[in-house]
Formats: sequence, C-alpha cells, structure tokens
Amino acid sequence: MPTITVNDTPIECSLVLFDLDGTLVDKDQRNRSLAEARMNAVRRLAGEEAAQLWATLSGVDASTLAVDARGPLSKAPRKEDIVVAAAAIWLGRVDWFRAKELAAEAYAQADAQQSTKYRPALVPGAEAALRALRGAGLRLGVATNGSGRTAREIMRAIGVEALFDVFAGADEVAEGKPAPDMLLAACGRLGVPPSEAVYVGDEVVDAAAGRAAGLREVVAVNPEGDASRYTRLVVDSVASIRAG
Repeated sequence: MPTITVNDTPIECSLVLFDLDGTLVDKDQRNRSLAEARMNAVRRLAGEEAAQLWATLSGVDASTLAVDARGPLSKAPRKEDIVVAAAAIWLGRVDWFRAKELAAEAYAQADAQQSTKYRPALVPGAEAALRALRGAGLRLGVATNGSGRTAREIMRAIGVEALFDVFAGADEVAEGKPAPDMLLAACGRLGVPPSEAVYVGDEVVDAAAGRAAGLREVVAVNPEGDASRYTRLVVDSVASIRAG
C-alpha cells in the first residue's frame, strides 16, 4: 500500500480525499464569487426584497459581498443552503412550495454562472503535492459540503480533473458533514475500505466526519477551531503532505 507523510508521520493508505473550499481552493475568493452569483439569481427570480433577505440569512454583506465565515454560505451543506434561500423567498411573501422551487432554480442558475465566470485556482503548492501523490500510486478524491458536480467542474477549469478518481458532494447523500455519508460514498464508489482512506480538510467538521466514517486518519489544514478531539495531524497547507 502507498504511504503519505504528514508532519514526519508515515501513513499507509490507498485513497486520499480532500475537502474543496479552504483546502484545495481559496475559500474567500470562491465564497465571494458564490455570494454574487446566488444573490443575483435570487434577485432575478424573486425580486430585490428576497435577495436582501437571502443575503442576511446567508451571512453575506449585500453591499460588499463579504461572507461571514461562521454563516450558512460558508458552512452549510448545499441542501441546507437551499432551505435558507427558500426561507428568504418565502419571507418575501411567496408560497412555501413555490419558494422551494425558486430557490432550487436560483442555485442551479448560480452554478451555471459559476462554471463560466468563476476563475478558480488551487492554493499555492497544492498541484505539485497532488501530482506527487498521484505519481506514488495513490487514488485521490474530493468530498465537499457543496455540489460534487461543481467540484468536478472547478477541477476541470483548473486543469487537474484527471488527477481525481471520485467527486462526492453533500447534494448526493442523506447528510452533509459532520455526518460521514459523503466520505463513505466516495470510498464505496471506488471499492476502497474506509480504513485505507485519509481525509484532508480545513474545518473541524471535516475531521469529525473522517472519524465518524472510520477512516485511517484525518488531517486538519489550518482549522479555525480545535480539531484535537479528532486528529493530532495539523498542517498549514496541503502542500506539506508528501508522498512516500
């Protein structure tokens, strides 16, 4: 079985799964772009009042598009995000079931805009690390609380989609992180036992999900909170994860 090294600790594994925002791509840049696309889509479909309510409920400053790192847009799984949007539209005096339809359509439109206008980039050093891991015989994947399809499109836009064997999003499973569902789904699609996989993420919920899934190890990348309950492996960047 291949080996990766984290903080001088060798870990035998056959699959390394990564979170997306804040781990592989710059979180602030992507969140601001996402906020703009979603707010504009809600505005088009449901009007200005709903757009302003959406911003408030999603943790977005409507005038600057700054995103609260503690809020739903930054933290919530996609399914919960859409419920927030539906609530904003409903508060604008739209029937709840119609509000849910409009919210789903707004997010679909935002995704389409993101695929053409958002210019993603990997965090410094990430591509070299990913290529080294791949070259050492490891399988790689992305498991995100966002959309698995969007994650694939982002990696395609960057030019590194071929490095990954699987993409799993919270929109494809019953529960997002900290539940283990998407990690187990990613392992299952590749036929890899969870005990042979490692998960790398920048949130405490990433580490919690990895432990709940029974993965061999979890690696915390500059976590905002205390991840010590779940892992002893904390790094500044995925660039410091070495093959062999």
